[in-house]
Amino acid sequence: MPGISKKDFLQIMLLAALALLLLLPNFIATDVNPVLSYDHKEKFDPNLSYINSVSMLESYTDSIAASKQIAEGSYEYAELLELIIEERFYHGFSHFNTSENWVAALAGKFVKQDYACIVQPDKIMQHPNAACSQQALVMMQVFRDKKLTYRSLGFPHHYAMEVLINKEWYFFDANMEPGITKEQRMLSDWKHQNDNLKQYYDAGRCAHMDYQFGNNLTATIGTINEVPAQKAKYFHIVTGMLSKIAWLFPLLFIFYRSRFVVEVPFVSLLIKKRKPCLSLSA
Repeated sequence: MPGISKKDFLQIMLLAALALLLLLPNFIATDVNPVLSYDHKEKFDPNLSYINSVSMLESYTDSIAASKQIAEGSYEYAELLELIIEERFYHGFSHFNTSENWVAALAGKFVKQDYACIVQPDKIMQHPNAACSQQALVMMQVFRDKKLTYRSLGFPHHYAMEVLINKEWYFFDANMEPGITKEQRMLSDWKHQNDNLKQYYDAGRCAHMDYQFGNNLTATIGTINEVPAQKAKYFHIVTGMLSKIAWLFPLLFIFYRSRFVVEVPFVSLLIKKRKPCLSLSA
């Protein structure tokens, strides 16, 4: 190519190849992080997968509540919502795939899986599987929309929540699905002592209670009505944008290189060299 050395031409080709490499993942929908399959032990109804947004979840819950004459904001409504979320998801982290956000997906693969885990409730609703924190995030969003007071509960290797109804805090865990009564959910009954909750879980399905809840520990209580995982949300926004535009950077570098004169038939594209600055001493 006239006006370009072989070395410069190779550099352009390498930059063009890099641009293509950064663009391609946006067209390949692959989850590069491990995905758990349904174990056929917990509650899960694949027929509910059409509920793929929080607003649809709320409408579905509201319709069942109305048919059963359950008032919004009541304990019975919260219990119904938990049951629906139990049936809507099976356990397992849902991640961004490469076409959605390949930067976060690869960060999860090669750095830490948390980077690829979705925290936006509406995006979580687009998957059949969700981990404990993700199911709690969905439930919190509904409570937030319904103007109910809630807070998160952290355990050594688990995440749940509680909601305030009629001046009493009630424990909810849609992910691990404890067999628990209204009275047993009350904070006045379990008093944030993790060991007091273990008896309500199915030992056959939940075989690692000491690992998840610890021994002789108290739950970590979140801020009331907090929107959790904000840092992760912003990370996903930035990496999502970067995933879509990163391929442009090598092209811009090629375009703005000031040392090339590229000649093609009928067109002479001149990218001028940077002019020297005027000397004040001249």
